[in-house]
Amino acid sequence: MMRFLPSFALLLTVLPAFAAGHGHDGLTERMFRAENRGDGRIACGAAIAHWYSVDLGQAGPGGSVSVRLWFDPAGGAVYLLNDKQDRLPVEALWCGVAGRSWATRSPIDLPRHAGAVAAPIAVDCAPDGERLVCR
Repeated sequence: MMRFLPSFALLLTVLPAFAAGHGHDGLTERMFRAENRGDGRIACGAAIAHWYSVDLGQAGPGGSVSVRLWFDPAGGAVYLLNDKQDRLPVEALWCGVAGRSWATRSPIDLPRHAGAVAAPIAVDCAPDGERLVCR
């Protein structure tokens, strides 16, 4: 039993780092917008919590996908808020060809360091061969 006490104490100190919190208090709004400059539909997504992903939306030619993200200026984390206002840590953003967005994805740069300005993230997306390229 005594062998587990140090591990349990370490776990208690680490757990708060994984608790993302609730609501947008202390966070700054950071808009994400992907403009579709191609002839087909695009779809954008976000990786959260290591192995889960969230669909951010689709857009036809000339349209765009827009999502409100939340930025923690103190720590640099970026979040989506769900319908219960739970903070979902965003690990990665991408856009790809609708129906094959993961296989044709273009990763979106997501600046996330403490003290960064919460500037909007705006990209233009267009096909390049089989893949989508967003810049």
